[in-house]
Amino acid sequence: AELVIEGRDQVEAGEVVSIPIVLRNISKTTLTDPELTIILPSGSKVIESGLERVSPPRFSRKIPDLEAGQEYGVEIQARFFGHENEDKIVEAILLYRPSNLSAQFSSSSRKSLRISRVPLAISWEVPETLARGQAVEMKVHYISTARVPFDNLSLRMEYPSGFTFESADPAPTVGEGLWQVGTLSPNQEGFITIRGLIVGEEGDIKAFRGAVGIFDNLTKEWSSFAESSRDVKIAVTPLSVQAFLGGSRERMITPGERLDFTLRYKNNTELTLKNVSIRAMLDSFPQAGESAGATGILDFSTLRIQRGGVFDSTNRSLVWSPAGLNELVRLEPGQDDEVTFSISTRPQPAVRSAEDRHLIVRFRASIDAAGVPQEFSGTQIASSDQIIFKVKSKVLFSAKTLYRSSPIPNSGPLPPKVGERTTYALVWEIRNFTNDLKNTEVRGKLPPNIKWENVKTPADLRITHDAASGEIRWIVGEVKAGTGILQPALTAAFQVSFTPAESDRGSAVALLQDSRLTGTDSFTNEEFEIPASSLSTELSEDSGADISEWRVE
Repeated sequence: AELVIEGRDQVEAGEVVSIPIVLRNISKTTLTDPELTIILPSGSKVIESGLERVSPPRFSRKIPDLEAGQEYGVEIQARFFGHENEDKIVEAILLYRPSNLSAQFSSSSRKSLRISRVPLAISWEVPETLARGQAVEMKVHYISTARVPFDNLSLRMEYPSGFTFESADPAPTVGEGLWQVGTLSPNQEGFITIRGLIVGEEGDIKAFRGAVGIFDNLTKEWSSFAESSRDVKIAVTPLSVQAFLGGSRERMITPGERLDFTLRYKNNTELTLKNVSIRAMLDSFPQAGESAGATGILDFSTLRIQRGGVFDSTNRSLVWSPAGLNELVRLEPGQDDEVTFSISTRPQPAVRSAEDRHLIVRFRASIDAAGVPQEFSGTQIASSDQIIFKVKSKVLFSAKTLYRSSPIPNSGPLPPKVGERTTYALVWEIRNFTNDLKNTEVRGKLPPNIKWENVKTPADLRITHDAASGEIRWIVGEVKAGTGILQPALTAAFQVSFTPAESDRGSAVALLQDSRLTGTDSFTNEEFEIPASSLSTELSEDSGADISEWRVE
């Protein structure tokens, strides 16, 4: 059999292309059970019965039996994506069996299609240099020069490290960086205005990247038509200030932690600057906004300022001036120094409503000089900086042994007696404050002398016991913010039993060991592990039990 892929050698990115495939039986016998397999380049779209979908790695078409000398044609419609002058390979493989033979044979063909043009373009309106901590407003311009409309278009942005997205017009369709453009007709154009804040080291190059293509909501796959990037440089300011938390600009904050902040400042000029002042503002609120109603996590009663700084309580700002710090009277050329302060975070954030979630701590700083040399007349001397830290969720995990105050009825003597069976309820409890948790589970291990009774509550509890290892596993899954604070805590209770041996007399016997809660904080994307105390016959959490009933008799 002969197999030929016909059609054009060059295509525009994204245009609908018809690809004829011709099959010829050049033998003298009938070819039976022919099957055609087509392989399109990765990321291509195939159009069948008017419906467009991402092409699978390969797809097949059944072909009627081919008589001797017969020719048969198949035509597929597809769209190819790529960069200008990129080659895309289309392959076809025909499997068949001659009617006079039992063996199966194959024929194949390949065709290269070159992307001759990408009829979409992206351009930018953004300054080439930005000051550290500067608010950024950029315009992303996209336009089609195609001969036919582009359907189902989306625009995607990738932001550099140090850029904090604040808003956009129009607002993104998905997350902070994906817009559904829809149909873009020939010569039609559009704009997206993006606002945010940029931070980084002086001299850093920050790359913004944009792409126009198709985003599949079901598969989450992205096919790019055109891409563009724009580099922005963080300018060196005459007088600079930079904020750090524990020597870092990127880290997470744990509730109850003592925070040590540093402000590093420098005269980047060749002239003396006089009467320099530094101001810092520290606040905490839900990521959704300052008006969301939470009190934050900072405890300002624990604020300690070093090197002559003072606290202005009217606007919660920290100020260092020449009056308190002599080094600020004259800042010589190239001179740098730092000021520090510390503050504690509350061990447990205040959670009063569903809006009290996704807490952040924001640290803003500015520096200026009242005495500016004539050489800098008209030049912006002041500069600012800002860093934002996410706060980990406060998660409480506990374990307890119950007998009388138990959600599961128990039996047997209390205190436990040698040779007699006693049951206990073991309870795990989870409370979670400000961030949703995912992939959450609890594990613990029963000692060999403790028996799993397969009694649990609530009834739908996803809990398992491995008899060989003694491991108990509670598959929790998602734990919403506010669990145990705004809504009931998550609890798992299960029953175990044991029959004391003579060697246990006078002792409190271990019932459960190595209880650990693990999972991922959805806001900070950090994994966590929280242990709980081992459990024994000591019923310290059971209000109905007496200390005299804890040890084996």
